[in-house]
Amino acid sequence: MTSQPPPATQPYFVDLRLEHERVQKQFRLGRIAALSILGVFGLLMGAAVALANPSVGGVAAGVLILLGVGALFLGLIALSAAKERRQAGPASNGPSSFGQVVTSAPGPQVWEAVNSALRAQKFMAPGRPIDPQTVVSNRSLTMASWAETLTIRIVATADGRGLVTAWSRPAYPLQWLDYGRNRGYANAVLNAIPDATPIA
Repeated sequence: MTSQPPPATQPYFVDLRLEHERVQKQFRLGRIAALSILGVFGLLMGAAVALANPSVGGVAAGVLILLGVGALFLGLIALSAAKERRQAGPASNGPSSFGQVVTSAPGPQVWEAVNSALRAQKFMAPGRPIDPQTVVSNRSLTMASWAETLTIRIVATADGRGLVTAWSRPAYPLQWLDYGRNRGYANAVLNAIPDATPIA
């Protein structure tokens, strides 16, 4: 008696929204860790200056160093948030940026728009397929970034339209301060989709 081959199975589709939320948590933890380390660094520097010169002036200089370190990084965070707000489109805030639109445009036209947007943002186009409806594209290391990864999925909806998902994030989880780059990349793809309606 011969054994039967195993039944064909559907490809395993990763839930991109859940993965985005998991990565968002990693970035939050990275941010807390980085700010804690910088706070300790500023405190140690301030204490070293105050101990080296145990006068009112030395203590004042130590406090100024501590405040200066804090102000520097709070300023960088504020600058990143301001740049992020300028990236108009349906993608979410944060270094892990996720957004979706629906479109009535035909599939080939949608993929053509996706590939054009990827090329315009200097991502690899077309992306590397990871399942029949999903591609992953990367942007190379630059002086301003440790590289980014952009995942795009297009699936048919029950009413015959297409649901386009774009998820952009830094390639390395320590890059939690991204100055709105990933929201800009996700929105560049979503804004390029013809006849698109954003999903909240």
